[in-house]
Amino acid sequence: MIDFFVHALRADPEIAVFLAIGLGVLVGRIQIGSFHLGSVAGALLMGLIIGQVGLEVPHELKSVFFVLFIYAVGFKSGPEFFGCLNRGSLKLVLFSVVLCATALGAILLMNAIYHFDAGFTAGLGAGALTDTAIMGTASSAIAQLGLDDAAKNQLYSHMAVAYAITYVFGTVGLVVFVGTIAPKLLGVDLRTSARELELELGIASQEEMTSIPYTRIVVRAHLLSDSAAQGMTVSALEHLHPSITIERVVRDATVHERDPGMLLKQGDIVGVYALREDVGQLGQWLGAEIDHPEALSFPTRSADIVLTNTAFAGKTVHDIRAALVGSSRLGCFIDSITRQGLALPLLPNTVLHKGDVIAITGRTSSVTMLAAQLGRVRERSYKSDIAVHSLGMVLGALLGMVSAHIGMIPIELGVGGGVLLVALLIGWYNSRHPEFGALPPAAQWAFSEFGLTAFGAVVGLLAGPPAIAAMQNEGVALLISGVVVTLLPPLVSLYFGRYVLRLHPMVLFGALAGAQTEAASMNKIIEQSGSNTPVIGFTVCYAISNVLLAVCGPIIVYIAS
Repeated sequence: MIDFFVHALRADPEIAVFLAIGLGVLVGRIQIGSFHLGSVAGALLMGLIIGQVGLEVPHELKSVFFVLFIYAVGFKSGPEFFGCLNRGSLKLVLFSVVLCATALGAILLMNAIYHFDAGFTAGLGAGALTDTAIMGTASSAIAQLGLDDAAKNQLYSHMAVAYAITYVFGTVGLVVFVGTIAPKLLGVDLRTSARELELELGIASQEEMTSIPYTRIVVRAHLLSDSAAQGMTVSALEHLHPSITIERVVRDATVHERDPGMLLKQGDIVGVYALREDVGQLGQWLGAEIDHPEALSFPTRSADIVLTNTAFAGKTVHDIRAALVGSSRLGCFIDSITRQGLALPLLPNTVLHKGDVIAITGRTSSVTMLAAQLGRVRERSYKSDIAVHSLGMVLGALLGMVSAHIGMIPIELGVGGGVLLVALLIGWYNSRHPEFGALPPAAQWAFSEFGLTAFGAVVGLLAGPPAIAAMQNEGVALLISGVVVTLLPPLVSLYFGRYVLRLHPMVLFGALAGAQTEAASMNKIIEQSGSNTPVIGFTVCYAISNVLLAVCGPIIVYIAS
């Protein structure tokens, strides 16, 4: 039975690829405390184990899967990457540049000390920084070296070994550093610091808090009885209670649509929008709650609006609301604001960027009007424009093959760099013209997750039996180097960001996680602080570092070889 299975793996290597992916994902889910390997590291580990039987896996598979991953990363990061190239985001861009430059310097320093080859050095960078894109672009660069196939295969094997050895500490070390060590080094209490930033962002204003709720709105009908609302106009009542809007009044069996100047009388039945946290007070403000279909059936709509209007990009939520609303009530409430799929804090002074998604619920006419002014409604489509994305990958691959020279040094993007650049452009253009190049978030996740996991599996399988010997020879040196490369860049960047750039600690911690493209450490900060404010620093640095770290792959290979 075992012989049959081994023969099947050798005869049909695609079985081995999918076996490594499946087992790797399962292994990656295993929790040890708060740590788990993750799909990519799990697949690479399973690939290393399965590859010991000796397999002939096509090298081209590695490139195909990496292209899927890097294209999805570029498409997702495009709007934020180009949107953050302005003065308002200059500090965060500079922060990412410093961290990536320090990381590259640390990698090359370890290479100089231990005399690693290009494979070990690239794998060290990818694992210690938990950025598999380095390994992908480095693979493309290794393929261009003037070496025979045996020598290239050895470099690929060494790269997989170095990644496997350094990845665990790269993940755990960064989470511990950002979540525990960094706050202690700066003497920061996370919850206190988060409250301070929220105060700076406007949470101290009670009126703003009720206008920008943390929970979804609800619809209620109330019978006006002996309450203060009698004799007041609709607009006066709404001014007294900013967390409600009167959308419909039923009087003597006649339905009256919203009229801010209408005088309310005893016996009126009002249909209202209200914030969930104030529902308990509606009876006191208005009268008894009743079930009245006519009062409750006013038109309502929820929509995700993508901010594309340049006039509002770089403005705070408060400024945008004031410019759009003025003195009249729109009957709309913000449910959430997300950037690259991450929730931003719903606070008045939160600055919005192009490409941010604002989820709004409210009066149908007002939602439609807001969408036209802010940008566009993001349609809930499940269809991807396969033609555009396939041709985009072709164009990126061709662009990556174009080379130039600076003196005697050949310069080229490589397939990974070319595809990343084209994907950035297509993602940015799609954010403004959604009819071109649709790629829904679920499809982006599938491209990215499957592409990267499969890439890790193939890299592990290609490493083969020589991986064990490489671990024995260089294991200790790689462990030591991995610790240095994991901790030195965030340590230098921490003090640079705090004392040179003067970033707020919560923004700084989010920027640390984003600049190393590691969401787990940001989630740790959010969990410990009870605040989403670190997302402000995360997204810009994540977009910039995804590009810069990918570019580091060919540089590492060129210098190390």
